[in-house]
Amino acid sequence: MRITGIETHVLVGNLEGKSFGWSQRVTGTRQAALCVISTDAGIQGLGEAFYFGGPATVVSTLMRDGLGPLLLGCDPMDTSVIWDRLYNWTRDQGQKGLTISALSAIDIALWDIKGQALGVPVYTLLGGAYRHKARVYATGLYEPQGVPSIPAALVEEALGYKQAGFCGMKLKVGYDLRTDLSYIRAIREAIGPNLLLMVDANHAYNASEAIRLARGMEPYDVYWFEEPVPPEDLDGYLEVKRHAAMLIAGGECEYTRYGFRELINRRAVDVLQPDLCACGGFSEMQKIIAMAAAANLPVIPHVWGTSVGLSAALQLFAALPHFPERRFPAEPLFEYDRSPHPFRDGVTRERFAMRDGYLEIPDRPGLGVTLDLDFVRRFAG
Repeated sequence: MRITGIETHVLVGNLEGKSFGWSQRVTGTRQAALCVISTDAGIQGLGEAFYFGGPATVVSTLMRDGLGPLLLGCDPMDTSVIWDRLYNWTRDQGQKGLTISALSAIDIALWDIKGQALGVPVYTLLGGAYRHKARVYATGLYEPQGVPSIPAALVEEALGYKQAGFCGMKLKVGYDLRTDLSYIRAIREAIGPNLLLMVDANHAYNASEAIRLARGMEPYDVYWFEEPVPPEDLDGYLEVKRHAAMLIAGGECEYTRYGFRELINRRAVDVLQPDLCACGGFSEMQKIIAMAAAANLPVIPHVWGTSVGLSAALQLFAALPHFPERRFPAEPLFEYDRSPHPFRDGVTRERFAMRDGYLEIPDRPGLGVTLDLDFVRRFAG
């Protein structure tokens, strides 16, 4: 079997009055960059590149024109060989960021091809399933725009997640300490003491500010404090971690085993959050998880994007080991984005639906999903 081509799809959708903000910016659109890798055996693999800001056309061009020509004629089963070749080709200026996101999408698509060719889900190729469903928490609670009362709107959204059966939810913070604490207080009082509440500052603070916020959050039983400081500030992470009562999480803005090496070796976080569609795909994620397991450091992957990325993340999640292994291992959490999105769930023919707080992990070959091209064309950007 040989690779015969790569096609990319850029999707853009307006939020139509549902714009939302977080500590860094406000958005009124959602975008995505997908790739389809074709083979002479008639098998096609799907991949998605992590996108969060800037035009998705950039990462699409990297996939199609930068890395795509290097794939032609390769055996798609040679995922490690291809990964090393593509990384080495671009490593002088592409060790992080969009280049690795593009490489991630390609790698995911190759694993999809491997699973289909062998007739097994990707999680089987990763070593087998520790679990067949994922306990999900809701990612949402961004700052709504154009509403009479932001706290009231956030409380209404949080109560919706509680009613839907989520085990917990994540609130965006990072606006200023007083505003953050008012939102945290309102959400905790609304949802009660039994649901998990995580907060995410999207690296809005320096260490001293983050420590003040962490201390202020203590009465509200926050499970983890995500990205309190910029991703480059590992010493800041360590300082916050020394003074915070809750878990410190981070890693969605890091890339490859090389980027995660220091994050793991220095134990800068309590919870590691690599994103499959950003950090290097399945091939590289296996190495990151192995490094984390050697350090007994829990991995709860960051998940964002369309149902292509979601299906890939679920395959990974099935094969995610316990940290640590024991008779009654801790059940990991799976991030389920519920923020406004016009096309997230429709790009594949297969749809995902939470039941009783869980998402089922597809057991069909490869990623277990197929692209709905008619739907995709409606949002072509």
